[in-house]
Amino acid sequence: AFGLLGNEMSKLIVCTSGLEPDRKRDLQRHTPTLNIEVVPDLTPECTHLVADTVLSEKYLAAVTWRIPVVSYEWVEASLTNGEPIDEEEYLLRPLHRLVICLSGLSFSTADRHSIEALVQREGGAYSASLDRHCTHLVTDSASGDKYMKCCAESTLQHVRIVTPAWLADSIARGACANGNDFAVRAPPPSSGMRAAAPAPLDAVFGPRLCAQAVPQLFLSDCVLHFPESASAAPLLVCLRRLARGCGVTVAEHPSGWVTHIVLGDTAGSDAAVWTELQATCPLAKLVSHVWLTECDRMRAHLPASEYLWTPPEPRRRPPPPQPPPPQQQQQL
Repeated sequence: AFGLLGNEMSKLIVCTSGLEPDRKRDLQRHTPTLNIEVVPDLTPECTHLVADTVLSEKYLAAVTWRIPVVSYEWVEASLTNGEPIDEEEYLLRPLHRLVICLSGLSFSTADRHSIEALVQREGGAYSASLDRHCTHLVTDSASGDKYMKCCAESTLQHVRIVTPAWLADSIARGACANGNDFAVRAPPPSSGMRAAAPAPLDAVFGPRLCAQAVPQLFLSDCVLHFPESASAAPLLVCLRRLARGCGVTVAEHPSGWVTHIVLGDTAGSDAAVWTELQATCPLAKLVSHVWLTECDRMRAHLPASEYLWTPPEPRRRPPPPQPPPPQQQQQL
């Protein structure tokens, strides 16, 4: 179950972006059923952004604040369930509804086929030709027929011209990157400067990403299991968000694929419970939730050996007061 629902009195705070008017009205109509509050402005206090676009300012803010961005299907599934459900299966893919076109001599035929598969896997569409349906032109330099066409034609003014690093960063992070940070800009005509030489494609995407079409993050080789009874609801929600940002695969149930069992603030002191769970996951290490938070802070895969979970020391009760010696009792 979704962690925030651990407290029956808690209410989800939902904002929307890019939804059709009918869906907005339906969402407002179902707020009592789902025990949610729909607000017009996205703030860090929001728990979800229900969206149908990855190009809005709200989307970029949600990514910055690590607020889950879900499709409207999450609302429909929650209504079927009778209450909000875990959002994991309904998160927007980073290239949701984007149409990507490529330009540049550094893209070989094999590169284009590989990138086309990546784009489709991440929720977008690939277009070999540049037309008004395209949302992004990915190019290695401020030159070429497609680049000049995009700059000249009014029907293509909405197309964002970005470097290959934008595509690699969006796929690697699992969230659409801000195109302004990767915009292709031609040098001023009067400067006499040539456009900078493009970086080799492998340096942008990485050999693993190009060859296997798998985004590479620093914890992408980890499979984590979060026992619900081992963490309080707010911490569990936070840990799941961190895991998504680190490229982790989250296993809802223990299995032989799990590499780490993450225990939080309610794991208790009964080590036998977690030792039995670990026996069902032969490869897994029992780690404190601090390991994941530190990995996220350092943006690195830290050794689990330094964060192995140990049961807390049981609290010792102070010894009862001793009666005074007999002589003192007589004196009293």
